[in-house]
Amino acid sequence: MASQLALLGGEPLRKQPFTRWPLFDHRERAQLEEVLSSTTWGGHPAPNRKASELAERFAAFQGVRYAIPASSGTSALEVAIKALGIGPGDEVIVPAITFAATAYAAVAALARPVFADVDPATACIDPHGAEQLITPRTRAIVPVHYGATLADLDALCEIGRKHSIAIVEDCAHVPGARWRERGAGAWGNLGCFSFQTSKPMTAGEGGMITTDSPELEQRCQSLINCGRRRPGDTFNPPLLGANYRMTEWQCGVLLAQLDRLPEQIEHKSRHAERLRAGLRAVPGITALEREPRVTREVIYLFLFRIDEARLGVSRNRFLRAMRAEGIPCGLANQPVYRSELFPMASWLYRTACRLGGGEAAVPQECPNAERLFERELVAIPHQLLLGSDADADDIVAAAAKVASFAAQLSTATLERES
Repeated sequence: MASQLALLGGEPLRKQPFTRWPLFDHRERAQLEEVLSSTTWGGHPAPNRKASELAERFAAFQGVRYAIPASSGTSALEVAIKALGIGPGDEVIVPAITFAATAYAAVAALARPVFADVDPATACIDPHGAEQLITPRTRAIVPVHYGATLADLDALCEIGRKHSIAIVEDCAHVPGARWRERGAGAWGNLGCFSFQTSKPMTAGEGGMITTDSPELEQRCQSLINCGRRRPGDTFNPPLLGANYRMTEWQCGVLLAQLDRLPEQIEHKSRHAERLRAGLRAVPGITALEREPRVTREVIYLFLFRIDEARLGVSRNRFLRAMRAEGIPCGLANQPVYRSELFPMASWLYRTACRLGGGEAAVPQECPNAERLFERELVAIPHQLLLGSDADADDIVAAAAKVASFAAQLSTATLERES
């Protein structure tokens, strides 16, 4: 008898595509036409009109005094680290689960990244574990607000005050999110956002730095604009910067994206609650719950955890079966120190470690991060939550279908493992 699972020869539960990303309409077109006609497309002198408007509106949206457009989320992180004066011999604590750019930013300043384990309930940095890693060389902690959850900003900011170290929020996943009614990127010394293609607000590429500090704003502006100083800037000494400016094209697209972002945030958050409610009925699956202090939730990845023993099948086979049922889903980020995008054999990483007084040895493993990546986490991309209630229900139905055939799936012979 043929299996009902699509992976084993049955019919897929869903055959139609989900919402395509990115979304755009006449607003992006109008912005691009306006930039084209202006003949001011970007570059020096900066800021230009669209850049100034975007910076002002984004700062207001996040509830901060300053926002500084940058060429990417990666460059935003690098500039933030350098603006703090972090350099050779310093250490920066980063979570094990994140994209390589978070750790790269420290290395770009020739500081050594120190990898902290994550809280399995959130996949964000564990504040207690991070505090245990602080040494006299530690200059900053970079919490990553991951997937749809914010790191514990209350605990992290208290640790920063207690030890006189900076907090740099990596907000790449969550433009618009709020912690206790205050915007992400407004809690630490600096916040960094990404507008890369897959992000909830996108211009294909682009980034943003947020801060309430006039001095840090001046330093960031200089670092992204080849080290130039504006009339009235008072920081010293002069900085060696680079061209990390955002173009007017990107700023125009992002202004249009910002117009529709609040509605998209609420739409996805409603569907996230629908998914959580539905998945609670599936044994062996636990969705990451919304933290009560997150007063505006932004979904980039909807994350849930697999209990392989209770479900009766491995997470990797579950993933393959979900994809075959027509549900695009994937893994979370692997621990950075295992990523091919962060080669620890590289000269730059080894040099940063040596200047920090240590060898470029493999970091101590982070057991929560390892377990989440290897056996537990499943990630649903945010655009799947932008459609109808039926779309969300199909995700739940597919998970329930795969779970109901877990025993058969666990013993099936597959061509290859995920």
